[in-house]
Amino acid sequence: MKKQETSGLIVAALVGAAAGALAGILLAPESGKKSRKKLEKKAKKLKKEMASSIEEVTSKGLESATELKETAEKILNNKT
Repeated sequence: MKKQETSGLIVAALVGAAAGALAGILLAPESGKKSRKKLEKKAKKLKKEMASSIEEVTSKGLESATELKETAEKILNNKT
């Protein structure tokens, strides 16, 4: 699987998990106060997970850019 596909899959999974968690909390038969508290906890957890995923995607993007640069340099050096 390509790095771009993996990154997109991670983001899609996080968005899906967030939507599912939100729907579950909002549809659960609990008081508003309890629901808001659960929602706050889930939001904080999701924020941490997304930050981690963004960091991973950024790292992979930089890695890909470095590989592309090295490949381009090799091609240019072989032509001269």
